[in-house]
Amino acid sequence: MLFCVSMIDPHSLFLISAAFVVVVGLIVLIAVFKLNPFITLFLTSLALAVVTGMPFSTVVHSFEAGVGATLEHCNCCGARNDAGKDDAESGGADRIAHTLIRFFGEKRVHWP
Repeated sequence: MLFCVSMIDPHSLFLISAAFVVVVGLIVLIAVFKLNPFITLFLTSLALAVVTGMPFSTVVHSFEAGVGATLEHCNCCGARNDAGKDDAESGGADRIAHTLIRFFGEKRVHWP
């Protein structure tokens, strides 16, 4: 059976078009303008939610659930029980520490 655009209602066509524009915008902002991918993803998902008319309380809950589920399944910021050990052994913890020290300055480092 051939797919016919006239079979799609206008609202669905709008949603598909909006999603396509946001994905293209996401790629352009990251690849061309070299913006931070996390911030770009946050802003483009927020823009898509606003354009499609999603209520703000739903936007916050949806973003929280999506980011929470993603971080739950990755080795990010100690999400797994042995993630700290893995980071220490691989040198990742040192890299993170040196990057933060370089960014914030040595005088802002508080050693316990």
